[in-house]
Amino acid sequence: MEDRETLAKIVFGQTRVVLTHDLSTMNPNLVIGAQGLVVGKIANYTLKVAFPKVTVGINWQDCDIVPGKTGMPTEADQPKVIPKPRHMGEE
Repeated sequence: MEDRETLAKIVFGQTRVVLTHDLSTMNPNLVIGAQGLVVGKIANYTLKVAFPKVTVGINWQDCDIVPGKTGMPTEADQPKVIPKPRHMGEE
């Protein structure tokens, strides 16, 4: 999302978002294109998003609203990416 005003369009428990940044350092399932359901707000600009395998806090700038889709995404909606192994100290 590019404008904070977009946050006003979010309805908890209905709005689906898609990740625009790779957050796989937090969880290997959080790659670009992963879809989740916004279930709440943790801080002013941090959304609580439920993915099929994990629920995490996501910055509003790291995701976009999926137009026309509501409800919890299924495993079939997730990108099929095999995460690369990470080593200590690697970013």
